[in-house]
Formats: sequence, C-alpha cells, structure tokens
Amino acid sequence: MRDAMGGSKGQPKWWYGSAVALMICAFFIGIDVYSNHTITWSVWPVAAVLFFGVGFSLLNKFGRE
Repeated sequence: MRDAMGGSKGQPKWWYGSAVALMICAFFIGIDVYSNHTITWSVWPVAAVLFFGVGFSLLNKFGRE
C-alpha cells in the first residue's frame, strides 16, 4: 500500500541507521570546529556514535542474511 506522498510504507532501508549516525557525527564535528576552529572534544562522541550507530546497523544488515 502506498502513502499520500507516493512512497511505500514499511521498514526503513538498511542504511538508514548509518545515515542518521553520520548526520549526528557531522553535527558534533561542526559544533567543535565552529567553537575553536579545530577538532578537539568531538572525537569521543563521534567515535561512540560511529561504533554503536553504524556498527549495529551493519550488524543488523549482515546478521540477518
């Protein structure tokens, strides 16, 4: 069944979690670079988001096949 915008409803694509994690990482890096013109403290939240967000997304993708 299609929704009002013409797309199909259902499960998001397997890469959706990775895309969200990358957008969160870009946000943290952007704040860090804007505040002091270099990457300092944002290394830790970016590493955590990439490890858990992208890692679990890929694990879910390849663990079910």
